[in-house]
Amino acid sequence: MKIAYLLKTFPKLSETFILNEILELERQGVELRIFSLREPSETKMHAEVAEVRAEVTYLRYVSPQAALNRIPFERYAQRLQRSNDRWSVFLRRPARYLKTLLFRLRFSGRRRHFEQALGLAKELITGEFTHIHAHFANEPTSVAHLAHHLTGCPFSFTAHAKDIYLSDRADLATKMAAAEFIITCTAYNRNYLAEIAPPNAPIHVCYHGVDLSRFSRELEVHRVASGERQQILSVGRFCEKKGFPYLLRACYLLKQGGRSFVCRIIGFGPLQEELEKLIDALELRDCVVLAGKMTQDKLIDEYRRADLFVLPCLVTDDGDRDGIPNVLVEAMAMRLPVVSTPVSGITELVDHMQNGLLTTEKDAESLAAAIERLLQDAELRWRLGANGRQKVMEVFSLDRSTAKVRDLLLRASEKPQRGPERVERKTARRLKTTSQEVAR
Repeated sequence: MKIAYLLKTFPKLSETFILNEILELERQGVELRIFSLREPSETKMHAEVAEVRAEVTYLRYVSPQAALNRIPFERYAQRLQRSNDRWSVFLRRPARYLKTLLFRLRFSGRRRHFEQALGLAKELITGEFTHIHAHFANEPTSVAHLAHHLTGCPFSFTAHAKDIYLSDRADLATKMAAAEFIITCTAYNRNYLAEIAPPNAPIHVCYHGVDLSRFSRELEVHRVASGERQQILSVGRFCEKKGFPYLLRACYLLKQGGRSFVCRIIGFGPLQEELEKLIDALELRDCVVLAGKMTQDKLIDEYRRADLFVLPCLVTDDGDRDGIPNVLVEAMAMRLPVVSTPVSGITELVDHMQNGLLTTEKDAESLAAAIERLLQDAELRWRLGANGRQKVMEVFSLDRSTAKVRDLLLRASEKPQRGPERVERKTARRLKTTSQEVAR
């Protein structure tokens, strides 16, 4: 099988779970070609990107406004490329082209998605692909959906977190009705999707796995120097749903109580300035460090130096939330005791007092109490860390998780290709049922 693997941006420093899945799919014999809607804006990337064997094709798009700032030759080349894509698809699939154009105007009106779907469709027609798989239910799946309409090539997608809870429910239901199958990374997500999907929609849970050979550390206590401050670690994008302001307030309470520690927060994002100001306001510069962006190799060293890991996730007012943060899985694989909140799918990973501690979301006092408990109890840290590693080995290993994805792709690719009429009838039936369910 040859899979068109569609992403929003590749490579991307914060999406190690996608990079890991690509590498493991290739190790398990799946032939991929990566299509990316955008080129990376970051210069820093993980060393493992160089191990990816798949060819990467960028479905470039320049808006009409941005094109005005380009030199005439670039504008002409861009128009020529778009025209070539349109005619290549139209001449091979004229009826599908016209129907998709009407569909775009009714359901998926963004010009960018249609232009990029044409570029993908041109490759699908000539490249003998058996299937399209997109990551994230928003832009990549919109493009995959349109490319499916243009070519008849079946598609599936993996839905994660923000792309589920901030998407229009009717639009999401339309995509699920047309997809061969849907993957999501938590049972919590699956239950939400099932509420708006057509009956018996094939929604599968495939947890993000970690490479247990990389994420490991010795059982011996690593901190031997007397008087060395204990280290709290947190990792994530600096956005509201990660709850970092509550971690900073918990650190303030710990410091006021006389606890000696260092809290290192690895990440970047839109709340950087706000977090810096809060650190200054709480006078935490001597014990809290915002360490910035970091590759996975350096992050593993941070896990090895830490005593415990904290991520106080929350649900934002607009409904955004995490699924199961991958950094929690990584920390547990490294035998770190973790403190988090019972938000979304986190309870599928963390069992309170068994392999971690769970506190009330948006509650700095309970968070500080949980951290204090772990800092002062080495035996509890060791027990929770060992149990956490065992949980990851049993449920969240990369090879097992990716094998489920591989098998789903394999089964979809082995199905006889349906003709255009059967595809359209199947989608129409699902859409009718889905519209009735969403209306109810």
